[in-house]
Amino acid sequence: MFGINDRLLEAAIMMIERMHRVENLATDELAAMLAGSEAPLLFDVRTVEEYEKSCIATAVRVDPDIGSEDFEACYGSIVAGCDLVFYCSVGQRSSELLERVESVCGQAGAKSFRNLRGGIFRWYNEGRQVVNASGLTDDIHGHDPVWGMMVEQRS
Repeated sequence: MFGINDRLLEAAIMMIERMHRVENLATDELAAMLAGSEAPLLFDVRTVEEYEKSCIATAVRVDPDIGSEDFEACYGSIVAGCDLVFYCSVGQRSSELLERVESVCGQAGAKSFRNLRGGIFRWYNEGRQVVNASGLTDDIHGHDPVWGMMVEQRS
């Protein structure tokens, strides 16, 4: 049975998916990829403060407002042959960025480029690990009361 947190998060995800026609990746698929021999290149599309609070291990933070030319200049040389996964809190900012840079990713030779469905909130709500500079953490970035209702509290 879904809790209120998950129902609210799922409603937000569905709205985002209606607005943005990017390919999405389920959290269990990402977990399997991270456990495999060829881990994807993760792009965390949140603010510095959010990223420093917690992120998915190995994620590279990318400014949510980066343009396609700057993205290409910074990351174009490292995406060739890689599976790319973009995420933010729930998927809005990462979907917007992916829409801006998907042609750059394709031209640079990325194998795939997808948005993490439900972002770090879904990842976290499923009990998956997040890290900060000190290692594993049970904390998730700060958010206002509305977004906070989409995050399961860990004890």
